[in-house]
Parts: sequence; C-alpha cells; structure tokens
Amino acid sequence: MRLTALLLLAIFASGCASQKIDDIAKTINRKEIKVGVEPNFKPLIFKEGRSLLGIEPELALRAGKFAGAKIIFYECPWNDLIPALESGKIDVIMSGMTITPERAKRVDFTTPYIRAGQMALMRTAEMAQLSSIEKIKATDRKVGYIQGTTGDIFVSAKCPKAIKVPFKQTSDGIKSLTDKKIDIFIIDAPVVWEMSNPDLTPILEPLTEEYLGWAVRKNDKALLEGLNKCLEQMKKDGTLDLIKKKWITQLLMN
Repeated sequence: MRLTALLLLAIFASGCASQKIDDIAKTINRKEIKVGVEPNFKPLIFKEGRSLLGIEPELALRAGKFAGAKIIFYECPWNDLIPALESGKIDVIMSGMTITPERAKRVDFTTPYIRAGQMALMRTAEMAQLSSIEKIKATDRKVGYIQGTTGDIFVSAKCPKAIKVPFKQTSDGIKSLTDKKIDIFIIDAPVVWEMSNPDLTPILEPLTEEYLGWAVRKNDKALLEGLNKCLEQMKKDGTLDLIKKKWITQLLMN
C-alpha cells in the first residue's frame, strides 16, 4: 500500500458551505482521516497522472472540511482494502464499495450515498443475441467480472452455465470484451454510465439493486456517526447531488 500524492483538480465551484462544522468535528475528533482507495472505478474514483478524481475524492475532501481533519489517501488493491481497515492502516474505505451482508460482518457501513447495481456490457454487434437479463442468466458463453465484487457473486449465483472469467482490473475486462476473449462483462453501473465506446453496449436495466457506502472499522462508532453526519449535511446543502451529477450525467437521482 502506498501513499498517493493529493493532487486533485480544483473542487467544483458550487457555492456550498465547505467550512468546519463544530458538531461534526467534535464527533469525529481527529486531525487526519486515512482513506483507503483503489482508483480504478471511473467515475467514482480514478487517476489522471498523479491526480485522484471522481465522486469519492470530492466527497472525502468535503467530509474532511466539515470535520476539520486532513484527508490522506492510500492506494491499495481492492481485495486488500478491508484487511487494511481491520489492521488500522486506514480509517475508512471510500472506493465505490457496495453494502453487502457479508462485508457488514467485517466492517460497519455508513448510510448509502448512491444507488447502483451491476450491469451487463457486451459488443454492440451481438446485442440481439444477448438482449435481456434472462438470456444473460441462461448463457453458456464466457462471462467476465471483477473478482471479489458483487459482480462475482451475481455470476456465481445466477449464471450456472456460463464460462466464468474473473478479472482484477476493470480495464482488463473491457479490453477482453473488445478483443472477443469474453462475450459479456458484468460491471458496476457507474462504470457503464461513463462508457462512450460505440463498439460496446450495456443493458441499462440493472442486474442487481445495490447501494454504495463508506466502510469503517467495527466499533469505530465516533467515525461512523461523524461520517453519517457529513453525508446528511451534504444531502441537506445539495453538495451530494451536485457532485454526483457532475461526474455521472446519466444518473437518475433518487
């Protein structure tokens, strides 16, 4: 795991309050918050050069402003995020993590900040053959997904005949789909929303209903309560919707 230089592009000029809020600062009561990320989920969190961009970094920095705390981003592979949290190397995961019962056995989640789900991406030329969720569930073709995610869970449970092809990186799955090494790629909706590849087409009906939240260590009640207050404040002042709309133009807000 390595420290990422905080070289974010300027936070959008929304006119929303971004100063320290005493109640939140008192609840969280720390000078810095170590945020674990895997910046491979555009538009939730990604990198351009050395800069971290997307929904999660902007929300994290806004929460840091409210708490009067310095936000320090740490990069590590997806499957190492929860172990890093449990060991105390990081304080919170802000990396597009879906709230699931299995993960909730190991971490505590904040209230959700985005409604999402898994979607199926395929080559445009083959849409007619794989144009429904039922056809995807029944397929015996090669289906790719990101290992250790809810896409992995969906394919294992709902696609018994499929030839299952796990990937570690979203970019590897998309390349394999483009190169005709797999036939379907199951991936988080935010990735699909950002796609602008004429050769690839998604089924926009979600395969699953999922909610994204931030994960903190079990029994870190102060940080959990403080981050929930941050999200409540961002919902109240409109920051949350503005940031989501900025990065996901096709997102239908709740």
